[in-house]
Amino acid sequence: MDFLTRIFALLLFASSVFAQELDRVAVIVNDGVVLESDIQQKMSEFKKNATLNGQKIPSDEVLREDVLDELIISELQLQIADKVGIKISDEELNVTVKRLAQQNNLDIEAFIKVVEERGDSYSELREEIRKSLKINRVQQGRIQNKIQISREELDNFLNTEEAQNQLGPELKVKQILIRNNSSQEAQAIYEKVLLGLADGINIDNFISELSEDNGTGDLGWRKLPAFPELFSVSLKNMKIGELSEPIKSGAGEHLLFLEDKRGPTVTFEKQWDVRHILLIPNRIRPEDASEALITELKKRIQSGDSFADVASEYSDDPGSKQEGGNLGWAGEGVYDDEFERQMIKSNLNELTDPFLSQFGWHILEVMGTRVEDKTKEKIEDRAFSYLFNRKFEEELETDLQELRADAFIEIKELD
Repeated sequence: MDFLTRIFALLLFASSVFAQELDRVAVIVNDGVVLESDIQQKMSEFKKNATLNGQKIPSDEVLREDVLDELIISELQLQIADKVGIKISDEELNVTVKRLAQQNNLDIEAFIKVVEERGDSYSELREEIRKSLKINRVQQGRIQNKIQISREELDNFLNTEEAQNQLGPELKVKQILIRNNSSQEAQAIYEKVLLGLADGINIDNFISELSEDNGTGDLGWRKLPAFPELFSVSLKNMKIGELSEPIKSGAGEHLLFLEDKRGPTVTFEKQWDVRHILLIPNRIRPEDASEALITELKKRIQSGDSFADVASEYSDDPGSKQEGGNLGWAGEGVYDDEFERQMIKSNLNELTDPFLSQFGWHILEVMGTRVEDKTKEKIEDRAFSYLFNRKFEEELETDLQELRADAFIEIKELD
């Protein structure tokens, strides 16, 4: 999406085509050229954007040099795109323009109207976007395989305050404090509270009864780095509703309770624990015979035969038959569409009727459901993307410098 934003910022205010008398060759780039009109248009474009955004406009000499560099690099990459046969179809271009409009809260008709009301050409804008997509494809092809991010590198970044502040959720934490020299024993209280929470007793009841902090025990909403390091070590691995073991500090011993979390990376996923039997039709046992057999297997299980034993003997799913048909926990979007539909609508501990998926005939049983906190995985995905993009920019800068150094470039002197 950032890529599309940059395209829009650069192109929405593109100025009109300059008069033909400005169209002289300004730079020879290998077997291509940069025209003077290209340079003047980009300079005017920059000044428009800078004025609208309140940015300082450099001198024409400095601006021309920057624009010239940009156009040379673009020309080199477009030459590579043509050489390796990169094409951007009208369909792909249409999708990109539509996303660009949506990103700016416009439908496609309103987007075209905004462009044309500024005196710009929508068709020329499309061609500039096509060029940008080609350049992006070239960059991906040249840079992507050069980037490696190890597990250690990812973990090291996740442990930084920068990552925790940028990506980590806010945590709502409560505590029970047992002060030094208290008549209460922290480990005994920990075990009592743990049992009570399992029985559904609210943490506030224990705080009122047991905590010696003269308050509600509410530590408020905070990012992980805002907690004392003693607390953050435990909190970073806790799930909502969990209680920490006693943590000793100068004030006494603390039991921390993670009540909630919030933020853009906080993600929860409903999951199902499923087992199934699959029969794949073949020449020896065709479709009708497979359907008849799966129906018979369901009757056997309902009559008392072990699901696991039947699955181990008959199932054609090599990944689960040795586990008694057990597929383990998974969320939506993992299984075949029909399998998922049957799974979601099923009651716990009830066999489905036989049904056909793209793989064959099934019966399944949902043995449990849960809501799993996937925030950690979401944070890791965001952190990986952050590191990847940072390395991508570094590698790209080096690659573009080398690309220019290896090219034939002749800058024509102004008359």
